[in-house]
Amino acid sequence: MFDNEIIPNKFVISFDGKGLDIITGIPYKISNNGNYIDEWGGNHGSTPHLSSENHPPGHSFYSRQLWFLVESSFRRGYKIFSNGKYLDSWGGGNDSKLYISSTDHPPENPCYLRQIWSFYSENNNSKSKVFQIHNEKNNCFIDTWGGGGGSNIKLCSHFNIPTDVHYSKQLWKFIRVFDYKLNAVISNFDYKLSSDKKKQPKKKTICEKIIDNLTSSTKLTVAFTFQEELTSKFNFSFNESLEFISETKLNTVIPFTDIEKEFNFRHNFEANKLTTTEKFTTTNTVELTPKSCVKSTNHYDFMENVEIPFEATIEITVIGDRLKKDGKIVKNTKLDADAVKLFLRENNFRGKIIRSEGNYVLAKVHGIFHGSYVLRTYQKLEDIKL
Repeated sequence: MFDNEIIPNKFVISFDGKGLDIITGIPYKISNNGNYIDEWGGNHGSTPHLSSENHPPGHSFYSRQLWFLVESSFRRGYKIFSNGKYLDSWGGGNDSKLYISSTDHPPENPCYLRQIWSFYSENNNSKSKVFQIHNEKNNCFIDTWGGGGGSNIKLCSHFNIPTDVHYSKQLWKFIRVFDYKLNAVISNFDYKLSSDKKKQPKKKTICEKIIDNLTSSTKLTVAFTFQEELTSKFNFSFNESLEFISETKLNTVIPFTDIEKEFNFRHNFEANKLTTTEKFTTTNTVELTPKSCVKSTNHYDFMENVEIPFEATIEITVIGDRLKKDGKIVKNTKLDADAVKLFLRENNFRGKIIRSEGNYVLAKVHGIFHGSYVLRTYQKLEDIKL
């Protein structure tokens, strides 16, 4: 992997093969009992410490507490690093200090396993974001040994179980530290147009005009615009909660028409509904022969209070911060599909996922289309005698 490569976003797998609710390639803070693992500004061979200060973004020490995971070639093993420096057991055993190393040891190096860590979820709960962190070189766990802010972080050869009085000293919480934005494109609407759902449109008159050219011996062309606006309302309600989506584009052919429309919604989900209103004005042109008079009547067909169930496809992407192997943050870029699935899970998304690849997740959603809208406008001309 080159230094400028973006680290893939993949679900972390526990030591016993369970998918965990943390992913590689995005920054976390790692805390125990309100203290944070801090690389303390040290260089190669120095020791990270516990910090009682949760440094906020913009603080000069903020990046010292940002850690991210990288999948290794060792089965279910990961490297943990901050600012390009890796957590390293340094060959120590029980009660020895944890170190940081600026060297990324390759698999063939005898020091490789010093930097490989596996994860044991709290109380064997794969949905937890609290873990015991195990080193594959010395078979030890990262442990506070009861230390507080400013103390060294150590290794312990004893695997504390939940009933152990010292269990909490080996529990490390992974806290995601960046905001993200979910975007969606909803398309491929399949409307359930059963016979009892079909409605006949209502015919309505917009306006009538009498255009008089009786006194003229030349052809007359008249153009006029309706002053009345025609309003169409479309509402899409979804069975699955979509309130967490930041921006949505919806592409659909309106039922009973061949008109394809695109709707854009930004932070506009209320009770899982998307609503839009369209207004129309129409301009007509009438040509009159000499010595004639014409009555122009304009009508429109209107669908009123239509309700039609649908199934649609939603493509969801996530914009957020990612990290490169050199430790630099790439701001506001697309995350990989596993990250999308994680954030959907955190937001209790109930749609059926049918595919995930690259930077997106594809799912099926269901709902009801509600509409009162103009199907078409048309003009009728009649010759009249005054």
